[in-house]
Amino acid sequence: MKTAKYILLGAMMTVISAPSMAQDAVNVVPQATEIIKSKAADADKQVNGLYKQVKKDAKQVAGIGRAYLGIKDFTNAEKYADLAIKANKKAAAGYVLKGDICVLQDDGGQASSWFEQAIYFDPQDPEGYRRYAQINSKSDPAGSIAKLEQLRSVDPNYPVDIVAAEIESRANHTDAAINYYSKARMNQMENYQLTDYSMLLFLKQDYNKSLDVAKYGTEKFPRYASLNRLVMLNDVNLKNYDEAAVYGDKLFNASDSAKYSYVDYANYGTALQNLKRNDEAIAVFNKILDDPNIKQEDKVASYKNLSDVYKSMGDINKAIEYYKLFLEKTEKPSANQKYGLAQIYKSIINAENATPEQRKMAYDEFDPICTQIADEFPDFSQYVTYQRAKMANKLDPELKQGLAKPAYDKIIEIVTGNTDNISDDQKAENNKQLLEAYQYNMVYALQIKNDTPTSKSYAAKILEIDPENAMAKQVNTLK
Repeated sequence: MKTAKYILLGAMMTVISAPSMAQDAVNVVPQATEIIKSKAADADKQVNGLYKQVKKDAKQVAGIGRAYLGIKDFTNAEKYADLAIKANKKAAAGYVLKGDICVLQDDGGQASSWFEQAIYFDPQDPEGYRRYAQINSKSDPAGSIAKLEQLRSVDPNYPVDIVAAEIESRANHTDAAINYYSKARMNQMENYQLTDYSMLLFLKQDYNKSLDVAKYGTEKFPRYASLNRLVMLNDVNLKNYDEAAVYGDKLFNASDSAKYSYVDYANYGTALQNLKRNDEAIAVFNKILDDPNIKQEDKVASYKNLSDVYKSMGDINKAIEYYKLFLEKTEKPSANQKYGLAQIYKSIINAENATPEQRKMAYDEFDPICTQIADEFPDFSQYVTYQRAKMANKLDPELKQGLAKPAYDKIIEIVTGNTDNISDDQKAENNKQLLEAYQYNMVYALQIKNDTPTSKSYAAKILEIDPENAMAKQVNTLK
């Protein structure tokens, strides 16, 4: 069994620090710990002298052994664990230390056995129960919870629900973990437990409750990066961008030992972008490109982030530049990703203040992209072809060039060639596009080509779909 399977959380070995002592006892454990850490030549001799002062105190003797365990001196750790048991075989401390030694030696089965002995000989001490539950949380989560329930009967004040929540969380029993956390008092939770609780709620998309837990945590642990991060993430999902930006700043500038991910930068940048703090957003997104710890695929995504910011600022040239970089560096761009570039050009065509020259330039870029998508992704062919027709109409509203005709003819071909197994919604959309295409061809034939018979044939098609169409009725009466 590997140590990684155990619920250590950094706390199992470190929070298991010096045990509490009787008020009238001299606590030699801190002094012994410093001596052991020093690794002085006579350290063992000095420690032995301290041991002799407390050799009948099982907890202090075990505390000395735990100091040796802290430097992975298993021989001396075992020695003092045995001495602790010898001092008082009915005290849990020595057995728990023996179990923790086994944990660090990757022997989970033997560790579990020692923790059971701790419970048997000292049923009033919660440590045996807790360690047993932790060590078996992966292999037997139900048994671990049952052991904790025994502890509840022994010590009603012990935060059993918190430990049970951790065990259920590690077993990926999300709902059960949330249930246990909800029954516990948050003021008894450590920073990593509040983080786990908030994250579970976040993953269930209960953003408001997750935010409440994370904000409570930041009040208690204001410099804990994971909690500041969770406030920011929840606020972005809830569109509370003002607060998200505040906690994004705390994550990056007022948190201890923070390691940043693409998600951190992206959410902070998104909050700033939505607050129109665009220069700051650009700076944050650029940090993704500069951070050596960010994966290359996430760096690629930042080009799209930057494109979006520049587009929102009206700097279309920069938006296009970064979106092209995004597509260039994306291994296999999807149809939607490719269409994203077309959308930037589409925004120019639709802009009220765009000049005819700008619209023509944008259309000349837009149309080939849509054609390529239609060829490469047949499922998107109808959508992009219809967009081609609409944008061509923008450039040639009087139909003089017949710019939209090829696209509308293609729409007719696609829609009439695919009438099987379509939903009512799709049928309605198809009829809408057909009517638009037929009407375009009807008017184009009549006004541009002076071809009344062809115009009337399209009028007849329109009336099959929309019998009350006034324009088609009028054309249909022509001789």
